[in-house]
Amino acid sequence: MGNKRLFKLAHLLGAVLFLTTMIFGCGAKAEENKSDEMLSSDNIIITETGEVLEKEELEREVTPTPEPETDKVPEIVVEPEEAATPDGVSVDMSQIVEPEQEQIITVEDQIEPQGKDLQLVFLGDSIFDTYRDGTGIPYRTALQCEADMYNLAIGGTCAAMDTYDPLGSEEWTSRSMVGVVKAIEGKISTDIFSNDAAKRIFDNPNVDFSKTDYFIVEYGTNDFFNAVPLDSNDEIYNLKTYAGALRYATVALREVAPDATIILCSPAYARFFDGTWMIGDGNSVNNGYGTLFDYVGICQYVAKSEQTLFLNAYQDLGIDGYTAEEYLEDGVHLTDAGRQLYADTLAKMILHHEETKNN
Repeated sequence: MGNKRLFKLAHLLGAVLFLTTMIFGCGAKAEENKSDEMLSSDNIIITETGEVLEKEELEREVTPTPEPETDKVPEIVVEPEEAATPDGVSVDMSQIVEPEQEQIITVEDQIEPQGKDLQLVFLGDSIFDTYRDGTGIPYRTALQCEADMYNLAIGGTCAAMDTYDPLGSEEWTSRSMVGVVKAIEGKISTDIFSNDAAKRIFDNPNVDFSKTDYFIVEYGTNDFFNAVPLDSNDEIYNLKTYAGALRYATVALREVAPDATIILCSPAYARFFDGTWMIGDGNSVNNGYGTLFDYVGICQYVAKSEQTLFLNAYQDLGIDGYTAEEYLEDGVHLTDAGRQLYADTLAKMILHHEETKNN
């Protein structure tokens, strides 16, 4: 009986052992099959060291982690600002040292007609008045045009009358352009020009202004220096404004010589100094009424409205901040090269008009 029980127990233990072996063996086989399946999968990569990795895991290891956005230097985009147009720097005109020039006369001015085909009469300030020695603008212009020339320019004068000048002819004292024009008309005494070269021309009975072919009128720089108003809204012929004086001159000169051509010449480019430092130029310095370039604009406006020829001496001569050292002596007056440049430009305009005026 006891042996029979032992036999059954041994048989039972053997069965349990068999089942256990089968279970663990199948599990190991399953793991092995699973590993084989993973190794053959497209999702598995075996590294050089024999390590088995899934693609996604490898990509996480080799893909660099992007830096935080806060570590990036932001790109700065600067929008260009719209260029500002300066209105001019208001300057106390008393600070500006106005350069003066004396007449340089080594050759006798022409005061007698030479019988040439053209007659040119020049009215202006020191730009035309100085260098009466064969190197001045009027002489060089007339030489190229083969013309008789009378130079009535007076240095330091304005186109307009001074505010304190009386308007009555009997009390006339103004040597401005208005005064020169009235003398040409024969309406005032020429005694007020006793210290000027123009008086000899006025007093010469052989000079006939009615035979003039071209009146060349150049003013504006001294009007700027003296803060002459540009124009008047109430009176277009206000002789104490720059525009009013120019309008008056064109009307009066046409009455003297109906067939004459009038050329209005604007101020030329200029630079202004206080004696030591440059304050600015004709584009920037404002006298309270405007810049020198504003006077250029008024001269052009009058020339257009009065149907005269116009020489833009400010822009057409090629004198500016880059060439000022070559063409300007003191910021305002012209060097020999500058005077030649001006005369060449003016003569070219006159000769061209002569060729085309009857076409």
